[in-house]
Amino acid sequence: MNECLYCKGHLEARLVSRVQAYHGRWYLIEHVPALVCSQCGETFYTPQAHDLVLSLVREAAAPVRIDPLTVLDAS
Repeated sequence: MNECLYCKGHLEARLVSRVQAYHGRWYLIEHVPALVCSQCGETFYTPQAHDLVLSLVREAAAPVRIDPLTVLDAS
């Protein structure tokens, strides 16, 4: 896959950060391999990257750091 499904732009392999919810908790996973459109910025994950993210949160991998998170309410 080297063409964006939305705008037909070129996809580039990059390492990105991904926020993932799992069992009521939020995780920030850094350095996830992804394909990112150079034109519109849409991000696509391979099945292997998706499996990697799930294995990290399911196995409760030791965090590299814990950062506070600011929560805002738009209502």
